[in-house]
Amino acid sequence: MRSEYFPKEFKKVKHITFDGEMNKSEDVETWLLGMKKLFKLHNYSENMKAKIATFSIKRKADIWWEDVNNVKGIREEELIWDDFERLLKKKCPS
Repeated sequence: MRSEYFPKEFKKVKHITFDGEMNKSEDVETWLLGMKKLFKLHNYSENMKAKIATFSIKRKADIWWEDVNNVKGIREEELIWDDFERLLKKKCPS
């Protein structure tokens, strides 16, 4: 995904990333809460929230996402935040 697809204000905000190295449920929850705080600042569509989330995952989490994408045949242009959050919580249950 190329960065020109993201709103200009997103590029200015220092956002948190999730690398998947920490597999504790509180680490996932902490990242999700941070993302929700970011989303409160802006009026992003549910699809843009999901795109920002997938852009913000790194390393093991990125590999997990690619696997989920391939297995489930997810179309990122149709993915919404709630679906992404549900999939991540399923991967790292609390």
